[in-house]
Amino acid sequence: MDSKQKMAAAGAGMVAAGIGLSIAGVALIAPAVFGWALGVVEKCSERFGDEIENASKRVGTVAGTLRRSFNQAARTGREAS
Repeated sequence: MDSKQKMAAAGAGMVAAGIGLSIAGVALIAPAVFGWALGVVEKCSERFGDEIENASKRVGTVAGTLRRSFNQAARTGREAS
């Protein structure tokens, strides 16, 4: 084997080792990234649920206030008649 063939074989071996290490790295990092993304989604969904709950309470308060105002206006209208 001459020098060029040895260098080509060594280069091919290094490329194969690099690909193998890349695959191993992705296999080790993928679960961590998935867990992080799942945590972010869970935290956002909790915040969104809290915001929906607060909005629902505000709508209920406004609806109650409007109903009381309407009832009072209707009562005043009946008394004026």
